[in-house]
Amino acid sequence: MARRDTLDGYIRSLLNERKLRFSSPFVISAVGGGGKTTILVNLFQQKYRTRSILTTTTAMIAPGHRDKTTNPCEEFCQLDDALLRISASPPANSGVWYGKPFSDFPGKYSGIERDVFDDYIRERREKDDSDLIVLCEADGSKRKPLKAHAEHEPVIPRTTDLTLIIFGCAGVGKPLSDPFVHRTDRFSKLIGKEKGERVEFDDLITLLRSGHFIKGIRRTSRVAVIFNQADLLPDSLSSHVTLRKWAEDALAIPSIDAVFFTAGAGDAHRTEFGLVRTETDSPLFSAVVLAAGLSRRMGKENKLLLPLGNKTILEHTLAQVLKSDIRELVVVLGHEATEVKETVMKVAGTETPPTTIVKTILNRRYESGQGTSVAAGVRHLGDRSAGCFFVPGDQPFVSPAVMRTLAESSEDGKIIVPEIAGRSTSPALFDRLFYEELEKLNDDRGGREVMDAHREKCIVIPITHSDERVSLDIDTRDDYETITCRDS
Repeated sequence: MARRDTLDGYIRSLLNERKLRFSSPFVISAVGGGGKTTILVNLFQQKYRTRSILTTTTAMIAPGHRDKTTNPCEEFCQLDDALLRISASPPANSGVWYGKPFSDFPGKYSGIERDVFDDYIRERREKDDSDLIVLCEADGSKRKPLKAHAEHEPVIPRTTDLTLIIFGCAGVGKPLSDPFVHRTDRFSKLIGKEKGERVEFDDLITLLRSGHFIKGIRRTSRVAVIFNQADLLPDSLSSHVTLRKWAEDALAIPSIDAVFFTAGAGDAHRTEFGLVRTETDSPLFSAVVLAAGLSRRMGKENKLLLPLGNKTILEHTLAQVLKSDIRELVVVLGHEATEVKETVMKVAGTETPPTTIVKTILNRRYESGQGTSVAAGVRHLGDRSAGCFFVPGDQPFVSPAVMRTLAESSEDGKIIVPEIAGRSTSPALFDRLFYEELEKLNDDRGGREVMDAHREKCIVIPITHSDERVSLDIDTRDDYETITCRDS
């Protein structure tokens, strides 16, 4: 199912959705041809948040450079003053963040290294910065309406929240040749046409179906396709009936959430037609919270129900996990299941975002060890789950920002393990290819047994975080008293 929307409306809906999760900058990256700069500058001038940064990971013309032959920003009647301020470091206020200027190309600047960009965004996440939106041009097209990626492209930041794949409709109906297509050889192979043949709109759908433009997009990013310059399509191809048909064809491709036909230069840029999925098709991350244990090392008390400030330990853990980008939470119950379930339902009723499903399940074999709870949780994950975090219920300071960093590194057939202060810790993120193996666990080692069996498939991600408690679990009375004294 899909709904009508504009590009502006879609972005605002994603920003509103982000407000229900952990505080973070919002990153939009654009790839393709036919109007990336115009679109990003327009989005900058919408001032979606208090601060806006325009940047690139490749190369880009300065918005204020006066040259109509090289700078699409010349089409704007007026540019925001912030777009005229270029900085070699992230600006404290709204502005442009570029690398060094080209010595042989006036007005052109090199991009920011992707790792530098991602480190900056993660630093801002740690500071709960929800006032910033960053707009990044992540490839080049030499101002041609259509293109194919080179081997080194695209350079999309891992921290991207929304990737825009842009096609210029000015290339539709034109020959597959250098004036209209950047990297004609690659483009030709991808759509199965010879150079000089006419590029039809259906060829753009073929290009999308090939998966070529999904390359480099992390699982954590939503994906929208923009067919820009739609006002240049012939009348026979520009009716809403035709545009809807093409939009539906594009939305049928996995991972694509929205399709827009846009038109107009400079300030006049607008959405002519758009469709957005009513439910995202982006990969779904799950979490299993292990809340079944006996708390043997704590003594007679169930540590998960002990107070920590004005909440219990388990309430803190669940609230933190629900702020992350997961869309499915399974809580495994066992010891004192009735009391623990009451706590889960209390948190779920007030902290669950609309796009997240919460389930509780009972592990009747909980006394046999944590592995049985891991197995029980995995058996209840939905069919669309792409990867799952396993979070001990006694980890009240688990960081949703750290969980996002791990998800940004997720890959098919990999286990992503956080390393904090030189020590591997939880929550680890398991790709769904390990679910069958996890379902067979039956001892007290939990997911570590699977990790030890697949060391070559583990990716260790060093995490730097100012709060040393993010990996803390509370096992003993001493642990509990230490943390309550520190929190008081």
